[in-house]
Amino acid sequence: MVSFRSQATQEKEVSLKKINNFFISYIFIIFIVFSFSVKTLGNENINKKITNYFHSIKEFSSGFIQSNGKTIEEGKLYLKNNRLKINYISPSNIIIIITEKKGMYFNQDLEEVQYFNPRNSIAKIFFQIFFDKYFFNDANFHEKEKSLFINKTIIFESQEYNVTIIFEKSPLIIRKIQIQNAGNITTYSILDPNFNPILDDGFFSLVNPLIG
Repeated sequence: MVSFRSQATQEKEVSLKKINNFFISYIFIIFIVFSFSVKTLGNENINKKITNYFHSIKEFSSGFIQSNGKTIEEGKLYLKNNRLKINYISPSNIIIIITEKKGMYFNQDLEEVQYFNPRNSIAKIFFQIFFDKYFFNDANFHEKEKSLFINKTIIFESQEYNVTIIFEKSPLIIRKIQIQNAGNITTYSILDPNFNPILDDGFFSLVNPLIG
């Protein structure tokens, strides 16, 4: 029989693997509000707009749907300054809070809390996106009919992740994010983006929620 502790550990391992893909995709989510005419811009101008936009974001929230072709998961994400909170609400209730130096995993269903080093996860790429102005220099942009495609390859722990983001060009609306790794494809849809949420600093607290 699998013990409660073992079940919690297995859930954590699966979820943290899922987080790696989530972070790779999240770095592109904010593209959703761009409103420039892609047809008249070269890659250099697009790159500059993307970089400036990321650096200007202070707070953000949205819903998301995540699918790997076999399962569908739903949740919400929140960003403020250097903190990120991911709240999976279906089919499992899992909260993940990450800062540059510390991450917390909280499985509400199993009442399991564990801490991890985000520098040992692909979460570090998330911080590069917002604070490294050169990150998008090697991204590829191309158009096909009424769509814009943005592609970037990311290497993490000797694993190659190919990310493709597909937009409708006019108006510029994100339609799909695809992540391919080792033959697996994960897609993400972003719902109800909000660039002016009211997020208290305590909302990102790393204090163990099972204590007190």
